[in-house]
Amino acid sequence: QTASKVRRIRRIAVYAASVAAALILGVFLNWFFIGESSRTGASQMLTLCTDPGQRANITLPDGTVVKLNSGSVLEYPAVFSRKERRVKVNGEVMLNVAEDAKKPFVVETFAYDVRVLGTKFNIIADEQTGEFSTALLEGKVSVMDKAGIDRAILLPSQMVSLEEGALKLSTIRNIEEEYLWTEGILSVAGVPFDKLVQRMERCYGVNIVVEKDKMPSVRYRRMKVRISDGIEFALNAIQRESDFEWHYDDLTHTYYIY
Repeated sequence: QTASKVRRIRRIAVYAASVAAALILGVFLNWFFIGESSRTGASQMLTLCTDPGQRANITLPDGTVVKLNSGSVLEYPAVFSRKERRVKVNGEVMLNVAEDAKKPFVVETFAYDVRVLGTKFNIIADEQTGEFSTALLEGKVSVMDKAGIDRAILLPSQMVSLEEGALKLSTIRNIEEEYLWTEGILSVAGVPFDKLVQRMERCYGVNIVVEKDKMPSVRYRRMKVRISDGIEFALNAIQRESDFEWHYDDLTHTYYIY
């Protein structure tokens, strides 16, 4: 009888051990496949492009809202990694980053990277022309070089731009007015003509050549133009309070200002 009890106890112990081993294996496999799925998703990059003259909005997996201006490119992972949220940008985008203190959000560009936790900012990164700038509307951002070293810390209404190979920090008086392209509006008043030309080229996806020796001046104190009305409507409206003429060349697909 004693021997029978011992055998039963042994059988129970063996059965319990096998059940425990199966549970441990199941937990391990579940963790492995979840981790592998996460790693696979994080390595799968998706791309969103906007055609010239078009804009687009997208909400990323973490809740971050990205608005793309004309002719811009956004690359982002299907699943963010466990350590950070990293995207790549070429062109002009506005980002409203979802807060996540454990996962910094990094925007990678050809020139510098921008690191944030939760904030709203505009970034221009045109590798073809070499133009780079970051303007902060809300929160705080760090502009880093490719070695990960902070080169500028921005507070709201501050902007940093790449000029002659160096970053230049400046303050924007009416920053919301500067970036109304996200609402489909081109802000004209108080904008230098050369900068206005850059905005129109980006918003409408066109080429504009200024042939005047001196940049025209714009005398509007207040002026906004709906981008949907088209480039020619904008030029005619601006022309009323400025000193230039313009024409369009079908052969070169270029607007000439003279």
